[in-house]
Amino acid sequence: MRKLNIAIIGLGNIGSYLYKYLNDNKKILTEKNNCLPVIKYVSAKNKKRKRNIKIRKSQWLDNYLDATKLKDVDLIVELIGGSEGPAKKLVFSALKNKKHVITANKALIAKYGDQLARIAEKNKVHK
Repeated sequence: MRKLNIAIIGLGNIGSYLYKYLNDNKKILTEKNNCLPVIKYVSAKNKKRKRNIKIRKSQWLDNYLDATKLKDVDLIVELIGGSEGPAKKLVFSALKNKKHVITANKALIAKYGDQLARIAEKNKVHK
């Protein structure tokens, strides 16, 4: 069974929900996709914030950009938001380092979508 190693960057409401959903529905997702989703790493602006999920200390990244360089990460889920700053750095770096990216960041896609598409195509990854 193939594993899909995931890094979730941004643990607000959506990021926390995604973390819980992936963990709670691992069996169903594995059966449907013939692929085991594994949350390897997470990162958030405020590590100490109270969340309704249990995150192991070994999952935390001190620097969110480390996710783009780690060999055991296949997919990065960007849930930071905004078209500049950390979100832009993360997505550009991830694609350049041949990591697949999922984002719902409309501002980033609207502003840099063409550039991101070219980088993704060049590196044979999806955005």
